Amino acid sequence: MIALLLAVPNLDAATDRIEKASIPWTAAAIGLELLSCLGYVLLFELIFGRLGRGLSSRLSLAELAVNSVVSVSGLAGIALGAWVLRSKGISVERIAKRSVLVFVLTSAVNVAATLVIGVLMWSGAVPGSRNALLTLLPALAALAAILGTLALAAWARRAAGRRRLEHGRVAVALRALSDGVYDALTLIGERDWRLLGAVGYWLFDNLVLYACLVGFGHAPSFWVVAMAYLVGMLANSVPVPGGFLAVEGGLAGMLLLFGVRPASLVLAAVIVYRAISLWLPALVGSLAFLGLRREIGKPVAPFTPAR
Repeated sequence: MIALLLAVPNLDAATDRIEKASIPWTAAAIGLELLSCLGYVLLFELIFGRLGRGLSSRLSLAELAVNSVVSVSGLAGIALGAWVLRSKGISVERIAKRSVLVFVLTSAVNVAATLVIGVLMWSGAVPGSRNALLTLLPALAALAAILGTLALAAWARRAAGRRRLEHGRVAVALRALSDGVYDALTLIGERDWRLLGAVGYWLFDNLVLYACLVGFGHAPSFWVVAMAYLVGMLANSVPVPGGFLAVEGGLAGMLLLFGVRPASLVLAAVIVYRAISLWLPALVGSLAFLGLRREIGKPVAPFTPAR
């Protein structure tokens, strides 16, 4: 974040704004980020069944810490969870299946929100830009992602059923992909209230950015912030430590394209948002991992699926 301040010219106004950030709104943003973390913990407990609340909570928070440091769309945290669970005697196939399920459910919220908000904003049903490139195009891309995921899951199920692929790592990966997607659809159909964890994980982190913008004296439409967040955070898939510069640039650029001004306010809000959304999960998750280390390698009770 310091590099961002130094790399972009004429940011004196942004740094001045950061020094004058509203303490109450910054505190609110911190509280919202904690709620986002709790949303992920709730979803994790739903998916991984009877690991025990203590182990489940520590492991999910540790995953968030890793995701804060290594920005690859949450895959780094899932890899940590897989390593810990494997050390406790849980089968590779079950870990893979459940990990895909977590990834699908968290991604589904982002994709669905992009589709819904993009169409509503383009049609004028909610305030914001009606520029098709900023609204309808991301919505159509989200729809294509949904249809593509369903098609990929169907293909993976057929491929895994072929006799020559009944065993081995390829078969495990294919079954994990297909079962993870279809189990996600089943859980959504069952309307388990704990699925709200996936929604909260996205929504509260989104509201952190909104609170940061309000804290600097500007309150754009929530829908504008949400759409800018959804598209701008695509940079989080760039494999750089913490997504530094890529995510900040994506968020700031999208907010500016949606007409949020002045630029110094946008940059200041994004920098404060990133400080909170990176370091708070990293701190909480690191503390959780310290407690988790004592349990690595200890077998757990028979694993019970969420369904």
